[in-house]
Amino acid sequence: MIAKIIRALSGLLLILQCLVLIAFFGVLPLLGYSACPVKGAKTDSLYKDGSLAFVQEISPSDLNVGDVALYYKGRTAMGSTVTSNNKDASSITVKVKSGETSIPYARINGKGTSFSVPMLGKYADWLTAGQGLLYSVVAMGVVFVIFAVSAFCVRDKE
Repeated sequence: MIAKIIRALSGLLLILQCLVLIAFFGVLPLLGYSACPVKGAKTDSLYKDGSLAFVQEISPSDLNVGDVALYYKGRTAMGSTVTSNNKDASSITVKVKSGETSIPYARINGKGTSFSVPMLGKYADWLTAGQGLLYSVVAMGVVFVIFAVSAFCVRDKE
C-alpha cells in the first residue's frame, strides 16, 4: 500500500517537472517569449524583486510609447514605461520614478508583459547560476529512481 502511494506521488512529481521544463524551454520560445529573473529591483521597476518576468522578443525599434521595455541595469532586470523611441539615435527614453533616462537599443531585451510570477525569479536565477542546475538534475534523478523502485515493488497481479 505504501509503495503504491510513493509510486503515485513520485510519478506525479516527475510529470510536473516535465511539464515545467516543456513550458519554459519549449512552449515559451516557440511563442517568442522568454523568462527573465528580476533581481534587486528598485522602486522604479515595474516588476517586484525576485519575480520572474516574461519578455516578448521584439526589436527595440518596434517598441511604442506606453510599452514596457525590459532592460538590464547592471545585473538587475528592470521594466520601465517607454516615453519616446528615438529610432535615429538607436535609443529609447524610459520613464523611471526619479525622472527619465535614455537606454541604448543594445541593452533592451524586449517588450515586457504585465504578467510576472512572484518569487519564482529567485529560483530561476539560482537554477541557472552555479550549483543550482546540478542540484536540480540530481533531485530529478532521485525522484526517478524512487519512482522506478516503487513501480518495481508494486506489481499488479493479473
